[in-house]
Amino acid sequence: MSTAVLTGYTAEELGEMTAEAFVTKLREEIRARGHAMDEYPLVKGLEDGSIDLADLHLWVEQFYLHIRNMLPWIGEIYVKCPHEDVRTSLVKNLAEEVLGTWYAGKSHPDLLLDFAEAIGADTDAIRGGTQIPVSRVLTDYFEFMANRRPWFVALSAIGIGLESFVPAAFTKMVTALQGNYGLTDDQIKFWSIHIIADEEHGDEGIELVEKYALTAEDRKHVFDCTLETVRLYHELWQLAVTSAN
Repeated sequence: MSTAVLTGYTAEELGEMTAEAFVTKLREEIRARGHAMDEYPLVKGLEDGSIDLADLHLWVEQFYLHIRNMLPWIGEIYVKCPHEDVRTSLVKNLAEEVLGTWYAGKSHPDLLLDFAEAIGADTDAIRGGTQIPVSRVLTDYFEFMANRRPWFVALSAIGIGLESFVPAAFTKMVTALQGNYGLTDDQIKFWSIHIIADEEHGDEGIELVEKYALTAEDRKHVFDCTLETVRLYHELWQLAVTSAN
């Protein structure tokens, strides 16, 4: 089956859209497929208190391993990107992810381990864990985008498909984790700092598409890769609700 049929839009149709219309259509498609992060079953389960935090251990382990193992692709995109302003932004992003330079005070993977400890998971076992297929395939897909697609495709897929939904999703999670489960600010810092950071990113996805996805083929790559990214991300987060059953 062709990707034109899968997405419902041809490369030519996508290429004729304004950047804002393109991103709007893409976000609408994400939501229509049930892959918008603020509507994940995990988020809803935390909100209504039906999630047992003890059942999240496998999910938090695999999510940790994914975010720790995906960081090298930022460096790969830095090398491929010809624009100094974007490279500077990538360095700042990597410094925050690895060192917590701007917001966190420690690496983001370590902040997620703080959350894992708070819900009773064995953090030493998590550090030494192995990615299962649903986690590994997502990390592999990021590596594929970094190596086999134009540098801006991966950044657009993350920015449009994931980061633009983070403030709403993580705000719901933070409120629920504190109100329903009694977790402290320090224990949920991984989630709260991303609300601030991703709100500041604003609509960088539109800017990336407008400046760099200039051909119909580029637009198709961004559209298809974003949809695949959110599909795989959604599957990983499904562990949070399926591992309990």
